[in-house]
Amino acid sequence: MKYNNEISDMKNSNYNREKAREYALKWATSSNKEYYNFINDGGDCTNFVSQVLRAGGLDFVGSKANATSIKSWFYYSSNLPNRTSTWTAANPFNLHFGKEYKRAYDYREYKIEDALKNWNEIYSSIYIGDIVQYSRPNNIAFHSQAITDILDKSTIYFSQHSNSIENFYKNGNLKYYLLGKPNDYNFLIYNIKKEKNNLEATNSRFLLTEEDYKKELRKAIDMIKLSIEDTRFDNEEYKNIDTEKFIRNMERKVENTEFNMNARSKSSKELLEYLTDRSDI
Repeated sequence: MKYNNEISDMKNSNYNREKAREYALKWATSSNKEYYNFINDGGDCTNFVSQVLRAGGLDFVGSKANATSIKSWFYYSSNLPNRTSTWTAANPFNLHFGKEYKRAYDYREYKIEDALKNWNEIYSSIYIGDIVQYSRPNNIAFHSQAITDILDKSTIYFSQHSNSIENFYKNGNLKYYLLGKPNDYNFLIYNIKKEKNNLEATNSRFLLTEEDYKKELRKAIDMIKLSIEDTRFDNEEYKNIDTEKFIRNMERKVENTEFNMNARSKSSKELLEYLTDRSDI
């Protein structure tokens, strides 16, 4: 689903993607003391991506008099009205940059299942410094990440803060992370400013060795575990039975993969194909 279809080419044109990327990588696994860490107040993910956008040059919008408005976005200190909920909370951020105030140049939504099936489309239209989020089937956004690298072989990297310092992460594999989310959850993309499309995603022309596949398998396992933890944390409040079932099934699949990897009963290529196959989830 696409929301911002007719936006001026000048929208956020001064946004500096490289500065945003530099900030995200610098602070991905720690906290900038200039900002309060909301790790114990629902999580720090959106606070982090707001800092990334600010580092990239996005201006504050609004004033203390309208700090609760979806149209406002700023941070002067940790407490309202010195900062806005759109700065620190995932769903208000979604309303400000995506659905209502439409501050991002372009905003798109995919079901997780569709995002994985249409990965080339995503790869060709996402850029460093863009923001991605995840929402439940009820369309309530709950987690935010910043895009920090676009590589060949369709690889997109993100950096994030989360609900624990252990889940702060630099340059995680986005596609593998999506595997830790249920099919009926949503993947949200915010193109902060207009860009020319990336080249279409292509597969590597080189034959991968067993060692290459083993490294990829380890990355996939780590990302899925991280994603499951973020999903579980949200579901503690959301309390969805189907989500809990998905978490159990995905954890079982990861356990089976690790068992076979350690037993060396199958090749790493076979195990990676098994782990990334959604047909049995």
